[in-house]
Amino acid sequence: METSTKKHSGLRRCFDRLAELYDRQPVLFPAALAVLLTLVLEMLGRHSPWKGLAFLFTHPVNFLVNALIILTTLAVCRLFKRRNYFLTLVTSIWLLLGVANAVVLCFRSTPLGAVDIAILPSAVSIIDVYIDTWLIVALCVLLAVGLGALVWAFFRAKKFTPGYKRTTAFVLLCAALTALGYGLTIWGNKAERAEVYANIVDAYDRYGFVYCFGTGAVDRGIDEPDLYSKQAVRGMLRRLDWADEPEVKPDIVMVQLESFFDVAHLGDVSYEEDPIPTFHKLKEECASGYLTVPSVGAGTANTEFEVLSGMSLDFFGMGEYPYMTILQEEACETIATDLKDQGYVAHAVHNNTGTFYVRNKVFAQLGFDTYTSIEFMNDIEYNPIGWAKDKVLTGEIVKALDSSDDPQFVFAITVQGHGKYQRGVDSEETESLNVQWADDQEDADAFAYYLSQLKETDAFIADLVQALEERDRPAVLVLYGDHLPNFDIGSEQLENGDVFQTEYVIWSDLDLGLKDRNLSAYQLSARVLKALDMDGGVISRYHQKMQGRHGYQDGLRLLEYDVLYGEHYCYDGTNPYTASDLRMGLDPIVIDGADVRENADGTLTLTVTGENFTDWSRITLDDDEVDTVRNADGSLSAELDEAPESGTVITVRQRAANKSTSLAESEPYIWP
Repeated sequence: METSTKKHSGLRRCFDRLAELYDRQPVLFPAALAVLLTLVLEMLGRHSPWKGLAFLFTHPVNFLVNALIILTTLAVCRLFKRRNYFLTLVTSIWLLLGVANAVVLCFRSTPLGAVDIAILPSAVSIIDVYIDTWLIVALCVLLAVGLGALVWAFFRAKKFTPGYKRTTAFVLLCAALTALGYGLTIWGNKAERAEVYANIVDAYDRYGFVYCFGTGAVDRGIDEPDLYSKQAVRGMLRRLDWADEPEVKPDIVMVQLESFFDVAHLGDVSYEEDPIPTFHKLKEECASGYLTVPSVGAGTANTEFEVLSGMSLDFFGMGEYPYMTILQEEACETIATDLKDQGYVAHAVHNNTGTFYVRNKVFAQLGFDTYTSIEFMNDIEYNPIGWAKDKVLTGEIVKALDSSDDPQFVFAITVQGHGKYQRGVDSEETESLNVQWADDQEDADAFAYYLSQLKETDAFIADLVQALEERDRPAVLVLYGDHLPNFDIGSEQLENGDVFQTEYVIWSDLDLGLKDRNLSAYQLSARVLKALDMDGGVISRYHQKMQGRHGYQDGLRLLEYDVLYGEHYCYDGTNPYTASDLRMGLDPIVIDGADVRENADGTLTLTVTGENFTDWSRITLDDDEVDTVRNADGSLSAELDEAPESGTVITVRQRAANKSTSLAESEPYIWP
């Protein structure tokens, strides 16, 4: 007891001395703390104390700007009566962000960004894939204890009378110096900065964690181009002519393959069996090429955005996800809207939860008519770490293609190849691959598991091609990887020398006359439409007519700004695109009937029969959900304490896999 008291008093004396120092040195103390925090954050972000220290000497100006940003946040603390408390709070927040960044970098290639706060609900739904349950519980307990300690410390904190004039002057001085330093990094070399910003990993390495995290928090959208005007946009449109009505309108299927790439391009790795023979065969027989994507190891939604919209993310804010920003409020033209103008019906299919990246809302802004997520699928198998296997998508894609006599566009997103690859590796199949990787058995085991998932995704591709060949309608199939998997792979280890390149293949039972060509993700859809003699909307036509010409990138930026943020000059001043009436699930949920039976033990069982129920279907009684079980015959049942009263409204809801929201609901059934 005496020892505990001594430790407590010693800790208290330490805090008291720091508080006294802060009181005597209101400028030097926070300045020194800001420098120390910058060093610690860089050490955490680089997973090395030496690399963090090297940042100070290799990029001194950028280091200083990082320290000034932190200093500004610390300086504000003296404006509060409980200044010591707020200084501790702000310091803790910076350290928490640094630790979070270090943890994130253990699971993916891209550092923590401000946008990750926006996608936190989606991340929480899959956190158990990356972190063991006991650790999640421990982190929750620590977070609860930390929050409790902050509340306790707030009421115990000593109060001071702020010197508002001097403190305000100090805050303004810090803010001015920060703005000046930040401006120097922009004006010093715009071309170099733009090139570095195109790779968020390089940006964090060059400019530092605080600088990039702060930039990501405020840098949103596309800055207005210097030459933006009605005349400039109209002048560009005059160079884009319209194509005639196409003679053939085949069904079009685009499949975005999670973390899919040809491992034959990777050095230092050997294995005994080709995991993707179908994809290799398609590359030999069909038009293919490298596809430059905007991210590595993560960022599926951004590759998806580029492919669907034809817009380059190079012009957006650092690390921005348009799904979480502009597309929350603005609809835009995409290949889905382009094809709907040609009489197509547009479907999205994904064997993961419909709420991930808020796709259940964003796909309406992108023009899709239906979205079939995992909550609307049956007969799902899962891989060892819990991701749905891709083979379920074949039936769902064909089902969408057969949904009407109109030509169909299906955009499918796989998930089986998703990490974390370090789990689920102890299977006979992975052992039979006999993977060797740079004398590192742990990496070899993880990579063997990844190859086993590639093998199954390749089998799905083979099944899908066969299903399309057996149909009586012409079809086009576009396959591409969204990004490289989250392994420690450098460009120097790849045959193509670029970690931002995956590959694509365009298969068809029509003669499209396409040749192999390397593309950026935002050019892929336009190439598909051009091969079918379809020009699409403004963005698609621009790629078809201007790609490779002088000023191509400047013109693309001008159009992207006008379409999403400007005055819509390319549409005569009014955005013609509005959110579609997106239907979750291809077929509606229907209740045919309901009955209650008494069991031998006196309990009651409510059984609801109908159509299109899945494991995510939930019975509701007067808007209250009850625990629901899907039976072998497809019906739903729930245990009740008492029979429903006459007039009770019964519905069936499709609950999102993360249980956060209801995705769809049946028409009401009234209990007699």
